[in-house]
Amino acid sequence: MRLPCAAAVTLALVWPVIAHAQDGRAQLSAGYSYLRSEGQSLHGWTAALGLGTGGSLSLVADAAGHYGDAPLGGDVTRLSLFAGPRLSFGSGSPRAFVHALAGVVRTSSGVTVRGVTISETATDLGGAAGAGLDFRLNGRWSLRLQGDYVLVRTDPETLKDPRASVSAVYHLGGK
Repeated sequence: MRLPCAAAVTLALVWPVIAHAQDGRAQLSAGYSYLRSEGQSLHGWTAALGLGTGGSLSLVADAAGHYGDAPLGGDVTRLSLFAGPRLSFGSGSPRAFVHALAGVVRTSSGVTVRGVTISETATDLGGAAGAGLDFRLNGRWSLRLQGDYVLVRTDPETLKDPRASVSAVYHLGGK
């Protein structure tokens, strides 16, 4: 029963992309991401889907995964899923943008001692505010440089982490 439900939800989420792809207002990006959190360097990936609403405003879904070493040994993983508006400026190359995103962050850390793994996982509210530049390479491809300030509301504090990424952007449909 879960499979038909998941297929229906996936189709409902993908349908707007198909519709926007016909007029060239959808973008898909993927690339490398670096996050600095509590003195740790975390490396990983980023992927985003942008749907233009007309003009310079678009709605963005952003996912990222960062991985590194825990302070006392072991490892740490941070996965984030954000969404929100993006406002672009200009029409040439490079094209600047700003965005404000909100969503959830899932952090897992673990350490293995004498063959026993101790791990902890938490899901917290988070968000990112940032800006970037899209450098048009040709009709369908761009190179994106992006910087964000990521906030994660943990109990009892709020983490405030810088994030930088470089991505390839594919413009769906259109020219």
